[in-house]
Amino acid sequence: MGNDKTKIITYEVLLVCIFSICTLLHISDNKLIHSIITLVTAIITFFLFKRKRLYRNNKKIVLLMTIFGILYVGLFYMMGLYGGFLKSSLYSFKTIFEYIIPIIVIIVSTEIIRSKLLYNDSKESIVLLTIITTIIDVSIYLDAFKLVSLNNFLSIIGFLIFSYLSSNLLYNYLSKKYGPKPVIIYKLIISLYLYILPIIPEGYMYLRTFFRMLYPLLIYLYLDKYYNTEKISERKKEEKNQIITLASSITVALLIIAFISCDFIYGILVIGSESMNKSISLGDAVVFKNTKDNIKENDIIVFKKDDIKIVHRVIKITNINGEKRYYTKGDANKVKDNWYVTDNELIGKVLFKIKYIGKPSLWLRKMFDKEG
Repeated sequence: MGNDKTKIITYEVLLVCIFSICTLLHISDNKLIHSIITLVTAIITFFLFKRKRLYRNNKKIVLLMTIFGILYVGLFYMMGLYGGFLKSSLYSFKTIFEYIIPIIVIIVSTEIIRSKLLYNDSKESIVLLTIITTIIDVSIYLDAFKLVSLNNFLSIIGFLIFSYLSSNLLYNYLSKKYGPKPVIIYKLIISLYLYILPIIPEGYMYLRTFFRMLYPLLIYLYLDKYYNTEKISERKKEEKNQIITLASSITVALLIIAFISCDFIYGILVIGSESMNKSISLGDAVVFKNTKDNIKENDIIVFKKDDIKIVHRVIKITNINGEKRYYTKGDANKVKDNWYVTDNELIGKVLFKIKYIGKPSLWLRKMFDKEG
């Protein structure tokens, strides 16, 4: 048993390295290559670890996960009633060979890998397995994001990694108890609708991310309450609490990312220049409210010029032919800005500053600027 444990953990570390390298080198961006790599890994895993698990009767769970998958898609399309809909650019016959078949292969192969490696119940093995499957899942959609700025980096963390980490905790639970079939059915439903349906919802990104993170937790709690007929031991209670704690931590982290993204009523912005040095220093962060109301002279506002967010003080407000114009100046600048700000460019009003908190963010931005 000890040898099996060491063998599985060593193999999992190797897989983490392989799939991480494939992701970082963008090898996984090609769905066909990604599917071949995952399929070969699944075949090797199948023959290396031949022990079979005895699963419970999973017909009800397969049906239930089918319903949960359809409900998932339905809820996403309900979000489209708020954000609108887009015509899917992936809806074509060509999509079958470029996306649908490779994704099916990736999903099935991933669940073969999971079912074989779940034989080892050690915490180290479960953590490594979760990392492996999360990397594989993230790699499927990573090509939709370009890692060229801090905002893109945060989008990848929030939209992909957190949500797939939460999902893989659920998949581990399902696969261990009921086998790979319920997971495969569910993943096919929630993954392929983007390529099969002619329109897709254009929802609020962070709302969708929050939903993708929370939905697996709700499924887990439902299954654990109504389908776990065994008496829950103290160990199982502890495992349940750990999952809930982790999901709560992910939720908090996701809310922080959404706050940083400035898409809520309130936002936070790191000061990246010295133009406001007399009142706000380089590396400080300002908390602002997304509003265009009650802006007065001497208020510090956040606005956008040429896709760059700027924080300057209002020195004059005029109203010309019904268009309100805000004239601004940096407190440390000798002259006023050579522009005026309109309501369309205005983002919000600064409420207060937090000193030094943005220093790490500036370091990250410099790192991405160098890479770009």
